[in-house]
Amino acid sequence: MSQTAVITGASTGIGKSLSYQLAEEGYKVVLAARSIDKLNSISDEINGKGRECLAVKTDVSKPDEIYQLKEQADAFGDVTVVVNNAGIGKFSRIEDITLEDWNRQMDINLRASFLVSQVFIPKMKVMKKGSLVFINSVAGKKGYPYSAAYVSSKYGMRGLADSLREELRQENIKVISIHPGAVNTPFWDNIDSDFSRNDMLKVQTLSKSIVHIIKAPGNFTVEELVVRRTGGDF
Repeated sequence: MSQTAVITGASTGIGKSLSYQLAEEGYKVVLAARSIDKLNSISDEINGKGRECLAVKTDVSKPDEIYQLKEQADAFGDVTVVVNNAGIGKFSRIEDITLEDWNRQMDINLRASFLVSQVFIPKMKVMKKGSLVFINSVAGKKGYPYSAAYVSSKYGMRGLADSLREELRQENIKVISIHPGAVNTPFWDNIDSDFSRNDMLKVQTLSKSIVHIIKAPGNFTVEELVVRRTGGDF
């Protein structure tokens, strides 16, 4: 029986790469993001290869759209994998962080991960099977300057995952936190930094590692994975 994976933030970067790789592994994939044009392009390519893919326009900062995503995904297949990948970052001095900037990062990075997980967990409990994957960051393990809102949201995401892991162990639901360093994705396109994009982690390599963990058989799981370039943080 084919399994279905829901991936938020699937239009670019890690989410996009995971969509292709999970589809190649035989998963039915549900792609969620705000840009339906980008999602349709990915979906057309996946479906064109004989795989099964559904694109659902979703703004994860809006609870109503998360509930709609859940309904469409359930109609598409039995969701056994949920990848909380949608995320944003805005970096500035603490005195320059606006309440809007703070709330936006909390809403997308943390609150959406809670809501998306919450709506899919009940069916996983019934099936006694499932994996919740949280695409976090090294910023969820260590504080960085000019990143107070982003770091706070990622620490919160780590706490959410840790709590769910303990709550859901007896339900045979795996909770996996991925903490990568800088990955060469469009995340950095509008961020003023002097980091060398070529020295960042490659998104395809990271995605392969994540898929390997998702596919781990039986009661084997990797609960946390911290991934950095050999040279460490920038």
